[in-house]
Amino acid sequence: MKNHTCTAIVIVLILMLFVTVQRCHSNLQNATKNYNALTDSITYFKNRDGTQLASIKTLNVDKAQLQQTLLAKDKQLASFAKQFSQIKTVIKYSQLIKYDTITITYKDIVPCAFNRFGKINTKWYRFNYTTNNKGFAIDSLTINTQATVITGFKRSWFLGKETLITTVTNTNPNIATTSLTSAQVVVPVPWYKRWYVWLGAGIVGGMLTQ
Repeated sequence: MKNHTCTAIVIVLILMLFVTVQRCHSNLQNATKNYNALTDSITYFKNRDGTQLASIKTLNVDKAQLQQTLLAKDKQLASFAKQFSQIKTVIKYSQLIKYDTITITYKDIVPCAFNRFGKINTKWYRFNYTTNNKGFAIDSLTINTQATVITGFKRSWFLGKETLITTVTNTNPNIATTSLTSAQVVVPVPWYKRWYVWLGAGIVGGMLTQ
């Protein structure tokens, strides 16, 4: 009987040690990756179709770390996050749209000769312009915006059913989201983290100690 008890205790301790080592190793890897993500800068690539791709490493955080690293430093982002009962992903990015020169020539020349130029500078767009009796030109046109993309669960009321939702918010009121597709890939839980593995180990250990 004593041998069975010792065996059961050893098995349970080995399982606990294995899971603890795995968690420590995973936490260390995650901390290293998060540090690299926080210090990473945007990398740009050209796709085969000529479009530009921007890439950056992603933070992997829990709820408390999300609050500490992002939400506590961004009141607007924190207000968006409050709409969710549980957050899965948060993406915030800035975009700058540039046009070098846009020229429009009149079909019929205006009989009165004139030449005017100037610049328009607002919060969301800016450009220089030149106009005369032959047409007008716009150059150095830039349009800027910041967008926040959040995927998470929302409830219609406190005890309501949770629904997985993705929201996109643009700070520039002149930019509208016209199409949106969102999907979440479910990552399987490792076998040693499943509840029934520990339940089975407990049952076996209990049977061996009897």
